[in-house]
Amino acid sequence: MLTPNSIKKISKKFSSFTEEEHWLQQMLLEGWILKTYNSEDDVSEYTYRFEPIHNEEQKNRIYKIDFRSFNRKKDYLEFCEIFEDAGWTSLSNHWMSKHIFYTDDPQSHGMIFSDIESYREREKRKMKDNLLFICLSIIASAILFVLYITFERSSFMGVSLLSLAYCGKHVIDYYKHRKMYKILE
Repeated sequence: MLTPNSIKKISKKFSSFTEEEHWLQQMLLEGWILKTYNSEDDVSEYTYRFEPIHNEEQKNRIYKIDFRSFNRKKDYLEFCEIFEDAGWTSLSNHWMSKHIFYTDDPQSHGMIFSDIESYREREKRKMKDNLLFICLSIIASAILFVLYITFERSSFMGVSLLSLAYCGKHVIDYYKHRKMYKILE
């Protein structure tokens, strides 16, 4: 039985925004409402903190995700204001990458974007983010390989291989978002 002070923490990684939105809706159906989420590096899995639903109105909540980074806090605040004006509340407490919004308004039609092009742009931003990490992983792996050859230390080779494995994960994520990008054409 859920008590009012119950808290559920789940660490999870998604490679699809739609999959994550569906999972959040499923958690809501199970009686859990998302309160916060965070990640140490915005790349690894996120930790989601849920609390039990307190009133019937919260059962109508709809979660949607946007993905973008901001260079200035002012731009982030303007971004959040646009969503708030449209009836969405931000759960984001930072101005980097993933932003989860929710609305309790059943008239919202559950859409965070007004057109398909906005969904495509979100996927494009995530693809660029993955490409950045792919390039950084390859560079790090190459540097570590050169260090391995130079100093003949197996630890350099081990870390180099880990860096390549990390790169592979981002390649897979890149192609998943690319597939979604193509579907939205």
